[in-house]
Amino acid sequence: MQLLNQENTVKNQVNTVEQFKVLSYLKQHFDIDSVNLYLVDRFTIKLVDCNKDVAYFKYNTETKEVNFYESRRKMKGMER
Repeated sequence: MQLLNQENTVKNQVNTVEQFKVLSYLKQHFDIDSVNLYLVDRFTIKLVDCNKDVAYFKYNTETKEVNFYESRRKMKGMER
């Protein structure tokens, strides 16, 4: 898991197109400066807020949407 620093986030420096789409979604819906973002896999970004609450955002290639998961365990059950 790789931490995205502020420079990576501002410059959209991620590893895959799917991560780029998730990052774009997160930038639209969250104050990115107040959270930590981690690259989990080629489809997923983990968000940790100031209260240490964790959320996973994963790009779904079939629906072309970003999905939210409260835990990685639930997310793994949804994969095909």
